[in-house]
Amino acid sequence: MLVTTSYNPSAELAVEAARLSALYGGRNVPRKKYSLELLRRNYKDSSVLLVTREEIRYYEEDHPATFFHPSMSLVRVKRMQRGETDLLIEASGAASGDSVMDCTAGLASDAIVFSYVVGREGRVTALESEKIPAMLIQEGLVQYQSEIPELNDAMRRIEVRHTHHLPYLQQLDSQSVDVIYFDPMFRSPIEESQAISPLRHRANDEAVSLASIAEARRVARKSIVLKENRDSSEFARLGFEHVLRSTTKTTYGVIRLC
Repeated sequence: MLVTTSYNPSAELAVEAARLSALYGGRNVPRKKYSLELLRRNYKDSSVLLVTREEIRYYEEDHPATFFHPSMSLVRVKRMQRGETDLLIEASGAASGDSVMDCTAGLASDAIVFSYVVGREGRVTALESEKIPAMLIQEGLVQYQSEIPELNDAMRRIEVRHTHHLPYLQQLDSQSVDVIYFDPMFRSPIEESQAISPLRHRANDEAVSLASIAEARRVARKSIVLKENRDSSEFARLGFEHVLRSTTKTTYGVIRLC
């Protein structure tokens, strides 16, 4: 992976590019007047991490750029601030002070909503098995500035871990987390989902295993939640008997433990 900056970078931006390169195993190269395509050809590397004052963007081959954005979490937090309910929070039973583990974080939109709800007394851990999404959320949750102070605080509180959820769950004590959440790549993709489409080729597309659910049952105190296509057979396969119906193409299955 090449790491470079926007044109005419400040000294601070150059230092940031060097930091990211060292931290994530990239090759720090000067931008000069080169286009990204020319850099790729010159250094014979198809992946580029572009560091700008506003954000970092990851480019690979002919795929659209991937970058961190709070996405629908921003809208959902605004709605909750107006007193509206959120279906995920309703499904999970998450409340102030709870601990939540998002086992398949992706770009962390749901983890942000959980963090906002559980507040400063709670804890949200976001697990992401794939290197690029983990990198983007690790950096983005710290750097992104929205116009909502409470959302910014929620993002900063999330602990990101680059790891697969199953071995991580296996090392945890029984009944040590209130809510465990799975949002895997759907078995039947919803093509019009614009938030996830740039990430799909970089995401872990394996199905949630029965072993993972068994570990989640051991570790969780309150609930286990699965997000899936509304008509997915995954709910039945994994033992989610309580499925919240919705008017959208996605919904939540719930295993309630208390």
